[in-house]
Amino acid sequence: MNSGPFETGGKLPLMHSGSAHRLIVRARVQGTRIAAIWQVLLPFSRNIEKVNIMTLPEHGFEQVTIALRPTPREALDLIVTRLNNMPWVTSTILC
Repeated sequence: MNSGPFETGGKLPLMHSGSAHRLIVRARVQGTRIAAIWQVLLPFSRNIEKVNIMTLPEHGFEQVTIALRPTPREALDLIVTRLNNMPWVTSTILC
């Protein structure tokens, strides 16, 4: 199991499906589309433990951090792929 973060642009590290993860989605300030994130996450809503939304204007981005309960690898891949396909997402990190 790789405990390091995964950022957009590479393959997901192998992860045990019994592990809890955090998903961090970033966009430019005032670029986040919360409704679009919820549309992606809706099928996996039972796996969501906590959501934190932050605006970090000094760094030029906003981020949504989603704490996930243990989620199957296939579902994690699908979530990351769908978020990465959104043009307003600047990075997706799975850790």
